[in-house]
Amino acid sequence: MNKADISELFEYNQWAKGRLLASLQSMKSEDFEKNLHSSHGGIKGTLLHMVNAEGIWTNRLVGKPTVPLKESDMMTLSDFKAKWDEFDGMLSEILEQATDENLDAKFDYQDSQGNKYTQPRLWALNQLFNHFTYHRGQIVVMQRQMGYTPVNTDMIAYYRAKGK
Repeated sequence: MNKADISELFEYNQWAKGRLLASLQSMKSEDFEKNLHSSHGGIKGTLLHMVNAEGIWTNRLVGKPTVPLKESDMMTLSDFKAKWDEFDGMLSEILEQATDENLDAKFDYQDSQGNKYTQPRLWALNQLFNHFTYHRGQIVVMQRQMGYTPVNTDMIAYYRAKGK
């Protein structure tokens, strides 16, 4: 995988995230807040997990500490969008400055339990984008369980929308 590949995954992730957030706009607030006993409660809890994960990995890549967001920090979809826009701006800068060589270069970080790791930057970016795909799928299931029609965020839909 190279800079072009990871940049495309970033663009796809932004596209899918935008579609997901738009699909949640019409959701009743009680459904958005509802605990569905999923791995992160419900849709709002899953979104909180996703935005925190993006913040953690993005900040690790730039060597900054992360302060996890609390549910009280993220009350509306606009709050989630604003925070994601901030993190996506940081990721965009990382990718603009990236080369194939520095994506393969290793960086040091600590996980939330204090374990130290050294790994290629590319692994962190792949983890981040794959993580989003996983949790978008969970949200699709939750939407269907509550009678909503989710949007298609498959990568092939992205390619078709972009005319690739």
